[in-house]
Amino acid sequence: MTEDKTPSTPLLVAVQDLRIGMYVVAIGQQRQQNEIKRSGRITQRRQLEELMNLGVLSVWIDPSKTQQLSEPTAPSTPLAATATESSSAERDNRPRQEIRIRRLYQEAKTMQNKLFHNLKRGEPVQVDELEAIADELVDSIFENRDALFCLARIREKDSYLMEHSLNVGMLLANFGRFLELERPVLRELTIGGLLHDTGKIMIPDHILHKPGRLTEDEFIIMKSHVNHSISILKESKGITPIMMTVAACHHERLDGKGYPHGLPGERLNLYARMSTVVDVYDALTADRCYKAGMPATAAFRILLQGAGSQFDEELVRKFIKCMGIHPVGTLVKLQSGKLAIVVERNEDAPLQPKVKVIYSTVGQHHLEVKLLDLARPGVNETIEGVVDPKSFGIDMSRYLA
Repeated sequence: MTEDKTPSTPLLVAVQDLRIGMYVVAIGQQRQQNEIKRSGRITQRRQLEELMNLGVLSVWIDPSKTQQLSEPTAPSTPLAATATESSSAERDNRPRQEIRIRRLYQEAKTMQNKLFHNLKRGEPVQVDELEAIADELVDSIFENRDALFCLARIREKDSYLMEHSLNVGMLLANFGRFLELERPVLRELTIGGLLHDTGKIMIPDHILHKPGRLTEDEFIIMKSHVNHSISILKESKGITPIMMTVAACHHERLDGKGYPHGLPGERLNLYARMSTVVDVYDALTADRCYKAGMPATAAFRILLQGAGSQFDEELVRKFIKCMGIHPVGTLVKLQSGKLAIVVERNEDAPLQPKVKVIYSTVGQHHLEVKLLDLARPGVNETIEGVVDPKSFGIDMSRYLA
């Protein structure tokens, strides 16, 4: 990398989105500990490959120093050269709307990371900084929610708290849209989701990330995160009743056995009831550093089992309908034996979504990626069931990013 000076406000970028001419200032996320010995501009494709080979997942760039440079004419290995993932050219040719959504989602993750970082330093929540990103997320849910939720399925196991909060915010907005709530309410629900677990910064890491069952004393400490969240938000300007409800009530239950206040169902409004469903769904389906997330269909079954006692039964059924029988990002097996990822729902034919065909279980090999609309006339493929990606060694992030 060639050296440069005076970086401005950095932007976090996924390593697969790096381009020739971008100026890298630091590593963001990585699978192993590495350091960039000096900042500098990407001038050759081999530098991109080097970062990927080192396990780098994202980097901070200085947008003001990005230059439009020609790529080297000498042949080089493309960033995504195997049949197991889309090519760089394919990414570049995606519709402009999807590219904007990718950038928005990355900005939202960066904002969420900044939020928790500032809270740990004792700084108050800046609601006004969250409002703009929340508005854009709500807009994207109206414009192309499937593309947004494809990105949301790419989870970093060590970033659960940040990504869970972001996803809860998006899921609440999506659910609220399905319920035909007004847009200002959707924005407040989104911000409520972004803030709902802020109190977890006060929980010791050995309890927060414990892989096994918590002891009774540990569980008491864990439950205190809700009260911490309430205290943090009470000290913050611009917090609305809806935002506070999401943070304060997402662990309450209809039967009054929830926490922190054990409120009975008649004291839990619509936003509280929505929050309990969404929070549990995202927690069940997320990969953690100590466990794999379960398929959406399995999470739906758990929600249905708790309907009437823990959750509002009518809302659970509406949430499942909102998400779709096969939610975006689900790996399914087709009648032909091919595996495909659901990338877009079909509201008129929920059993026939658009899918991305990627693997043959018959030949046990990856296929050239192909987009298939199962509802299109002449397409003779049907979904047999949901498949665990790990059973076939499939890295879903290669196809969803």
